[in-house]
Amino acid sequence: MKTKDSIESRVSQLHADGLVDMHFDLPLDLYEKRNHPGSLVSHYLPEFEAGDIGVLGAALYVEDRYLPEMGLRVALDQVARLYAEVEETNRFAICRTSEEIKHARRENKIALIITMEGVEPLGDDLNLLRVFHQLGLRMVGLTHARRNAAGVGGIFAANGSPRDGLTAFGREVVQECERLGIIIDLAHINPKGFEEIALLTKRPLIVSHSNARKFYDVERNISDEQIKIIGKRGGVIGVNAILVSANPNESTIDRYIDHIEHVISLIGVDGVGIGFDFCEYLFEQLPESVRKELQAKLTTPHFIPDLTNHSHARNLTRKLIERGFSDVDIEKILRGNWLRIFHEMLR
Repeated sequence: MKTKDSIESRVSQLHADGLVDMHFDLPLDLYEKRNHPGSLVSHYLPEFEAGDIGVLGAALYVEDRYLPEMGLRVALDQVARLYAEVEETNRFAICRTSEEIKHARRENKIALIITMEGVEPLGDDLNLLRVFHQLGLRMVGLTHARRNAAGVGGIFAANGSPRDGLTAFGREVVQECERLGIIIDLAHINPKGFEEIALLTKRPLIVSHSNARKFYDVERNISDEQIKIIGKRGGVIGVNAILVSANPNESTIDRYIDHIEHVISLIGVDGVGIGFDFCEYLFEQLPESVRKELQAKLTTPHFIPDLTNHSHARNLTRKLIERGFSDVDIEKILRGNWLRIFHEMLR
């Protein structure tokens, strides 16, 4: 029998080098709190430290209410707020390369990687991608759950998204990302868009945050065939903490780990990581009318009670231990696989 103390000691050892979460809407919230600076330290840092977060994908996302006219301005303001907040503390570093990530971690700083969820800020101007790259953008997902100038997002239903894939502009974005060294994120893209990106690219493919359609059959999640494509390309899928089940009673850490195990069964443990996408705090901040509108447009999110923010990360590791995962495999899931991707793609 493993004692509680021995499990906690093992969790601490596994967390000692930090966890990697490749999707968090941090810039969005810092922008909304722009008149109350300091949130990065006062609100987020305690949660990050409690969960031993080492690297975080900080996603630029522009809400519908700002589109189309304000898309570029809001995204740039999100970048500006992120830099401003980081400058006020020695606990964070915005990183552009694998070496910068390693350096930040050696200095016990939380490494932030700027990502983009939906290319609405670009409009249809490819030159703006270079601008964002100069500002530190290192990962791009072409769409969220809507159509834009690049393509179409997968819907929150088993089928029914438009059958067309990338636009001519979307293909240009993919090619420019490859040229600039920006990682292309396949999260949210519709099935045809996924297929086209796979054909247009040569480097490892990643999905920053998704779940397996086996347990929650919506287009926004990732099919077994798509998982296998990611595996063949040496990529990684970050498992999401929201769409683990259509049934709220099954939205548990155990079901979350079922998604991890399913990915492993198809492509091995080297192909799975973390992409929590914690957003209950954002959802709860919205007026009730806006929440109902989002639920009607997308879906009703079922949050995992003991996995709703980064301070709960130890609950996941504890459960992985209880489910019989080895330390070597847990280390790969928590950070090792993403760190390999950074080493290969963020030179």
